[in-house]
Amino acid sequence: MTQAARKTKSTEDGPKRPAKELVYDYVRGKILNGEWRGGDFIEEKIVSDAVGVSRTPVREALHRLQSDHYISLTPRRGAVVRQITAQELIEVYESRRLIETHAMQRICQERLPIPTVLRDLYEKMCVTSKSQDFVQRAEYDQAFHRSIVATINNAVLVELYGSLQVRQQRVAIAAMRVQPARAETIDQEHHDLIVALENFDEDSAIGIISRHLRPVLDVVSRLPV
Repeated sequence: MTQAARKTKSTEDGPKRPAKELVYDYVRGKILNGEWRGGDFIEEKIVSDAVGVSRTPVREALHRLQSDHYISLTPRRGAVVRQITAQELIEVYESRRLIETHAMQRICQERLPIPTVLRDLYEKMCVTSKSQDFVQRAEYDQAFHRSIVATINNAVLVELYGSLQVRQQRVAIAAMRVQPARAETIDQEHHDLIVALENFDEDSAIGIISRHLRPVLDVVSRLPV
C-alpha cells in the first residue's frame, strides 16, 4: 500500500480525508516540486495506482486542478500540466503590485498595526533560503503578503488577491529555481518592508514593494512567451 493510500485510513488524529483531496494533493505536490513540469501528460491510471484509489476521485481532482490553473484538460489528450508563460508571470506581478500597493497606502495613511505574524513568517523564510525548500518558502511568502492585504479588512480585495494564489505560488517557485541566490535579496526586502510598515513610512513601503514585485529579466527570458 502506498503512503498516500495509507492516509485514506482513519487515524487517531481524525477521520480519513476524501479520496479526491488525496489525489489533488498528490498531483499538486508533483507539480510544485518540479517532478511534473509544464507540458507533461498526467495519466489517470498512474495517479490512481499511486494514491490507491479508483478513477472516479482522480477525475474529480483533475477537474479541480484545472479550475485552480495547475493543469489543462483537453479532449483526447487528457490532463496536461499548465506551462507558466512569461506573460503570465508579468501579469501576476502587476496584479499583485496594484493590490499590495493599495493595501500599504491604507496601512500607512490610517496607521493600521500590521500583524505580528509577519516577523515569524520572515524568519521562517530565512530558514528556507538556506535549505532551498522552495515549495515551503512559497507558502510562507504567500502567507506573508496575504496577511498584509488582510490588514485593511476589505473582504472583496482579500478574495480577489486569493484568486491569484495558485499562480503566485507557481511563479514564485519557478523564479526561485532559476535564481536561488536571489533569496537573500528577497529576505532583506521582506525585513525592510516590515520596518517601513511598522513606522507607517508610505514612500519607503511603496518603493520596496515596487522593487520586490518587479519581474526578473533572467527568469522571464527562460519562460515561453
